[in-house]
Amino acid sequence: MGIFGWSYPPGCSGPPEDYMGPCEVCGQHVDDCECPECPACGAFGDPRCYGDGTPAHNHGLARTIKQCHGLALLEESYLRQAAADKAEGEYWRNNPHEC
Repeated sequence: MGIFGWSYPPGCSGPPEDYMGPCEVCGQHVDDCECPECPACGAFGDPRCYGDGTPAHNHGLARTIKQCHGLALLEESYLRQAAADKAEGEYWRNNPHEC
């Protein structure tokens, strides 16, 4: 047991790392991202390297069809989830006593 009265399990050095969301270029989880390294700055999956930011950050990379498709699928799933959340909220506003 640690000096604070608790400890992490064997093999665990501390709290889990912060969640890193999906890649902003291809929409894949960061562990599955296949975006190339930017030759100018060395970043992976940075939209600014593709010209999505200010002109000073456009490093000349071009999105592939696979990257565009993956990002479209991610955005579609966000829209479906938002619609489902809205419908659920409306249901509970109209039926407050069904808890």
